[in-house]
Amino acid sequence: MMKKNDIILIGIILIIFIPLVIIFLNLPKGGKVLVKSEGTIIDTLYLNVDGTYRYENKYGYNIVEIKNGEVRVNEADCPNKDCVNKGYVKRNNETIVCLPHKFEITVVSDKEEYDVYVW
Repeated sequence: MMKKNDIILIGIILIIFIPLVIIFLNLPKGGKVLVKSEGTIIDTLYLNVDGTYRYENKYGYNIVEIKNGEVRVNEADCPNKDCVNKGYVKRNNETIVCLPHKFEITVVSDKEEYDVYVW
């Protein structure tokens, strides 16, 4: 039989956990992907257009795949393959980085956003 303190603890956990799940599930999906090489934006891709794109620089190559509104690094010739192992991303500000190649893809909103509104 559960004690009163157990029930209170479970209630507190649910009060904290449920809003976090709701917030996470309602995070906005991004609309486009900024592709950077050595810190410079070299391409902009859109998540609503499936495709495979190859990028090369003096450090190596990365193949980026967009499929079903998500993006991932499908293949790379870097030694550790962290960028490939990251998998698909789709939410605003999610990033995949390949440090050996100084290559980065970041999901961003395709809508104009503002930090501050002034009247």
